[in-house]
Amino acid sequence: MATLPDSAGAAIYENESKEYPTETYLVDKSTGTIKKVGGGLEAMKQAVEIILDTERYQNQIYTSNFGRELKKLIGKPPEYVASMLKRRIQEAFSVDKRFLSVGNFVFDTTMLGMLKCTFEIKTVYGTVPGEVEI
Repeated sequence: MATLPDSAGAAIYENESKEYPTETYLVDKSTGTIKKVGGGLEAMKQAVEIILDTERYQNQIYTSNFGRELKKLIGKPPEYVASMLKRRIQEAFSVDKRFLSVGNFVFDTTMLGMLKCTFEIKTVYGTVPGEVEI
Protein backbone atom coordinates (compact mmCIF):
# COMPACT_ATOMS: atom_id res chain seq x y z
CA MET A 1 0.00 0.00 0.00
CA ALA A 2 1.46 3.35 -1.06
CA THR A 3 1.84 6.11 1.51
CA LEU A 4 1.75 8.93 -1.02
CA PRO A 5 -0.77 9.51 -3.81
CA ASP A 6 0.29 8.80 -7.38
CA SER A 7 0.40 12.51 -8.12
CA ALA A 8 3.20 13.02 -5.55
CA GLY A 9 5.75 11.85 -8.13
CA ALA A 10 4.79 14.59 -10.58
CA ALA A 11 7.31 17.39 -11.01
CA ILE A 12 5.80 20.59 -9.64
CA TYR A 13 8.17 23.00 -11.33
CA GLU A 14 8.14 21.65 -14.86
CA ASN A 15 8.09 24.34 -17.53
CA GLU A 16 5.59 22.89 -19.94
CA SER A 17 3.35 24.61 -22.44
CA LYS A 18 -0.28 24.78 -21.43
CA GLU A 19 -3.49 25.22 -23.37
CA TYR A 20 -5.24 28.34 -22.07
CA PRO A 21 -8.80 29.30 -23.02
CA THR A 22 -9.01 32.05 -25.60
CA GLU A 23 -12.50 33.23 -24.79
CA THR A 24 -12.27 35.76 -21.98
CA TYR A 25 -13.69 38.99 -20.64
CA LEU A 26 -12.48 41.83 -22.87
CA VAL A 27 -11.78 45.08 -21.05
CA ASP A 28 -12.36 48.54 -22.50
CA LYS A 29 -9.25 50.44 -21.35
CA SER A 30 -10.81 53.86 -21.81
CA THR A 31 -13.59 53.16 -19.30
CA GLY A 32 -11.99 50.37 -17.29
CA THR A 33 -15.05 48.18 -17.70
CA ILE A 34 -15.74 44.82 -19.25
CA LYS A 35 -17.22 45.43 -22.67
CA LYS A 36 -17.96 41.86 -23.75
CA VAL A 37 -16.90 38.25 -23.72
CA GLY A 38 -14.78 37.42 -26.73
CA GLY A 39 -11.89 35.49 -28.13
CA GLY A 40 -9.64 35.20 -31.13
CA LEU A 41 -7.12 37.89 -32.03
CA GLU A 42 -8.71 40.51 -29.76
CA ALA A 43 -8.29 38.23 -26.73
CA MET A 44 -4.69 37.49 -27.75
CA LYS A 45 -3.91 41.23 -27.86
CA GLN A 46 -5.25 41.55 -24.33
CA ALA A 47 -3.22 38.51 -23.21
CA VAL A 48 -0.05 40.07 -24.68
CA GLU A 49 -0.70 43.32 -22.78
CA ILE A 50 -1.24 41.46 -19.51
CA ILE A 51 1.91 39.36 -19.91
CA LEU A 52 4.03 42.40 -20.79
CA ASP A 53 2.58 44.44 -17.90
CA THR A 54 3.12 41.71 -15.28
CA GLU A 55 6.52 41.30 -13.65
CA ARG A 56 7.29 37.64 -13.00
CA TYR A 57 7.39 36.49 -9.33
CA GLN A 58 5.70 39.69 -8.08
CA ASN A 59 2.05 38.61 -7.82
CA GLN A 60 0.90 35.49 -5.97
CA ILE A 61 -2.18 35.24 -8.19
CA TYR A 62 0.04 34.19 -11.14
CA THR A 63 2.25 31.11 -11.41
CA SER A 64 6.01 31.58 -11.51
CA ASN A 65 5.88 30.94 -15.28
CA PHE A 66 3.63 33.92 -15.98
CA GLY A 67 4.78 37.38 -17.00
CA ARG A 68 8.02 39.02 -17.99
CA GLU A 69 11.24 39.27 -16.04
CA LEU A 70 12.64 42.72 -16.83
CA LYS A 71 12.95 44.55 -13.51
CA LYS A 72 16.52 43.37 -12.89
CA LEU A 73 17.67 44.78 -16.25
CA ILE A 74 17.10 48.39 -15.15
CA GLY A 75 20.39 50.28 -14.90
CA LYS A 76 22.45 47.70 -16.81
CA PRO A 77 24.46 48.57 -19.97
CA PRO A 78 22.28 48.84 -23.12
CA GLU A 79 24.19 46.06 -24.93
CA TYR A 80 23.55 43.64 -22.08
CA VAL A 81 19.89 44.68 -21.79
CA ALA A 82 19.30 44.18 -25.52
CA SER A 83 20.76 40.67 -25.48
CA MET A 84 18.83 39.61 -22.37
CA LEU A 85 15.61 41.32 -23.39
CA LYS A 86 15.12 39.19 -26.48
CA ARG A 87 15.52 35.93 -24.53
CA ARG A 88 13.31 37.03 -21.63
CA ILE A 89 10.50 38.19 -23.90
CA GLN A 90 10.58 34.90 -25.79
CA GLU A 91 10.46 33.03 -22.47
CA ALA A 92 7.44 35.05 -21.33
CA PHE A 93 5.40 33.78 -24.28
CA SER A 94 6.79 30.23 -24.43
CA VAL A 95 4.51 28.78 -21.72
CA ASP A 96 1.29 29.27 -23.71
CA LYS A 97 0.67 27.12 -26.81
CA ARG A 98 -1.39 29.87 -28.44
CA PHE A 99 1.81 31.90 -28.97
CA LEU A 100 3.77 30.38 -31.83
CA SER A 101 6.86 32.62 -31.98
CA VAL A 102 8.30 36.01 -31.12
CA GLY A 103 10.51 37.82 -33.62
CA ASN A 104 11.37 40.93 -35.61
CA PHE A 105 13.00 42.60 -32.62
CA VAL A 106 13.92 46.27 -33.14
CA PHE A 107 15.89 48.13 -30.46
CA ASP A 108 15.81 51.92 -30.15
CA THR A 109 18.35 53.70 -27.94
CA THR A 110 17.77 57.26 -29.16
CA MET A 111 16.44 58.38 -25.76
CA LEU A 112 19.22 58.74 -23.21
CA GLY A 113 19.01 56.16 -20.45
CA MET A 114 16.19 54.19 -22.05
CA LEU A 115 15.98 51.21 -24.39
CA LYS A 116 12.77 50.67 -26.35
CA CYS A 117 12.14 47.29 -27.94
CA THR A 118 9.39 46.52 -30.44
CA PHE A 119 8.63 43.02 -31.72
CA GLU A 120 5.95 40.79 -33.22
CA ILE A 121 4.23 37.85 -31.56
CA LYS A 122 2.79 35.24 -33.91
CA THR A 123 -0.27 33.55 -32.44
CA VAL A 124 -2.65 30.89 -33.71
CA TYR A 125 -5.05 33.76 -34.57
CA GLY A 126 -2.61 36.18 -36.23
CA THR A 127 0.24 38.54 -35.42
CA VAL A 128 0.19 40.89 -32.44
CA PRO A 129 2.67 43.78 -31.99
CA GLY A 130 4.52 44.10 -28.69
CA GLU A 131 6.60 46.82 -27.06
CA VAL A 132 8.60 47.21 -23.84
CA GLU A 133 10.81 49.98 -22.47
CA ILE A 134 13.68 49.62 -20.00
